Amino acid sequence: MMDDSKGNFKIKKITSVSIIVLFISSIYFSVLAEMDNELTTENTVILSNKTDEAFCKDFSPYLRKLSVDWVDVQKFREIKDKNIIIIGGPDAEDIGDIVRKLITQEEAEHIRRNGSYSILKKDNPWTEKRVIYIFAGSDRVFTKKAAEMGMETLIQKVKNPEDWFRYSFSICSLEEAQEYIAQFQFIPEDKELSTDELSIELNAHLPEHITVQEAKEDVEYLFYLLSHGYSGYGYFKTKGDFDQAKKDILSEIETRSTLTPESFSGLLHKHLEFIRDGHFMVGHDTYFQHKVFWYDKNFEIWKTGEKYYFISDNKKWEIVKINKKDPKNFIFPSLNPDGEPIYRIGVLSKISPNPLVLIAKDENGVEKIFEINLYSSNYTPKGIFEECKISGIPVISIRSFSTDYIDQLEKFLQTAKKYRGEPYLILDIRGNGGGSSEWPRKWVKQFTGYNPEDFIHTMFLSRTTLIGNINYIKQHLKEYPDNEIYRELLDRYEGLLDKFERNSDKPHWSEITFPSIQTIPNTTKVIVLMDGRVCSAGEAFINYLRQIENVIFVGENSCGMITFGDNTLHQLPNSKLSVCLPSTLLFPPDLKLIEEEGFFPDLWVPADYALFYVLNAIEKGKI
Repeated sequence: MMDDSKGNFKIKKITSVSIIVLFISSIYFSVLAEMDNELTTENTVILSNKTDEAFCKDFSPYLRKLSVDWVDVQKFREIKDKNIIIIGGPDAEDIGDIVRKLITQEEAEHIRRNGSYSILKKDNPWTEKRVIYIFAGSDRVFTKKAAEMGMETLIQKVKNPEDWFRYSFSICSLEEAQEYIAQFQFIPEDKELSTDELSIELNAHLPEHITVQEAKEDVEYLFYLLSHGYSGYGYFKTKGDFDQAKKDILSEIETRSTLTPESFSGLLHKHLEFIRDGHFMVGHDTYFQHKVFWYDKNFEIWKTGEKYYFISDNKKWEIVKINKKDPKNFIFPSLNPDGEPIYRIGVLSKISPNPLVLIAKDENGVEKIFEINLYSSNYTPKGIFEECKISGIPVISIRSFSTDYIDQLEKFLQTAKKYRGEPYLILDIRGNGGGSSEWPRKWVKQFTGYNPEDFIHTMFLSRTTLIGNINYIKQHLKEYPDNEIYRELLDRYEGLLDKFERNSDKPHWSEITFPSIQTIPNTTKVIVLMDGRVCSAGEAFINYLRQIENVIFVGENSCGMITFGDNTLHQLPNSKLSVCLPSTLLFPPDLKLIEEEGFFPDLWVPADYALFYVLNAIEKGKI
């Protein structure tokens, strides 16, 4: 039994939902067996009311991706000559009148039965050679389930199924990528330092103090490293002035007599704060601040049409404004403790936000002000790898992809084939601080049989970056001397450095690697638990998983530490402060930078409770 940081819990085994699913799906497939290949995105529309449309798109990643047009009942007369997919039952607002005219009383009674849903095919009474499909359930959740199952089977039978989706990883062209990335590919023109000057002292101890002259020498060395060994230099030149920062640092040093390594590190940070990179580090300071998900614990929000409601003091309230803005800016699709889909109030913020001011009105139009206090999660995972089953549902937890943990990562890889084809799989990556993206790539390959694609990628190659790679690996080998993977990496980078020197190469960028992303087929419902501590290779895993069908992300936004990657290690000569510099640029296929913000989940659930809420949602057939 797994502990989700809030005490042990047990999930009762139930079979009623499973029986309903199997019973309805058998009817469904026989109903659709006669379908021909006439359906296209041009001659087919989805008809629903605004409430069901919003619910389907907010709580179903699959339905959200559909490229076919959604229309509401006001446009019904305009679409009678098309194939119509109706999402909603006989009692659905606005659309129920249409549905009742198309189905039998027996079919209507079945749809209304608690926990039931139906997928029906009807002739289009208004246009020959067109059909109507009705996907409906006893409530919005089961209507969504009917729509997911119905659309999945319909799309399996059309001629060009790929035309029916818009993917979240929409791809720019290679030309667009090259033009965009080229502006950040800075190449220094002056001579590089020698190999000896770039090597580090692995067992160095920080001095108690450094002199003003020693600090100036370290500043010169640091700014050399930035221009010759940092892949983010060209990007952050657009955000700040490195030359001015250097002048300001040197000027402030002149006001000191001596400096401690700690105070020197703080001085550097003060003038280089325009660098916002989670992999970048100088001495004692990081240059990164994550946008945390802050949420309300008290109100369960629901949506009808385009309005949001909640219950307080046994009264129904409509939200008018939050912080004087449209409420939709503060509303996130979520789950409650029982696993029921709800909307949740929240914000993304780097600092603890002030309480939100919510204005609502009751059914009589009387307004009231509510003060909404916000909270953040404090989930702290334990261990690197764990594998268990809870009520028969496999749960795999993996908290790092660092090659320091080879034994645990090998066990993690073994789970891929083991659970392929299971009805459900919970993949818990909360707290995964990254490492090598080869581990998650191998897992996806073994789980699906397909190689996932990477980000758009380019690497800065110079003597400085290559020796930085070697320094970084040697530091790890000092702690893990028997690690064969690190030894292989050391041989590889020493070979690259030798080739670089023999060819008398100058600093340059590698050719841009451009992904050719395809949707990876998968029948297992994979639920990925994520939070703000998932970074680097952990976010590469999210990128791979986003390419797989039937995956839902639950939790909080990831860290946002991915744009600048592949760390190198250097050392300032006098203060002995470590300098970690990324050597690659990585961009998602849409070229959107997600640094400090990360990937968003489909359902925003406080990380502390994510596993508990998801298990309850599975138990009740809500996810």
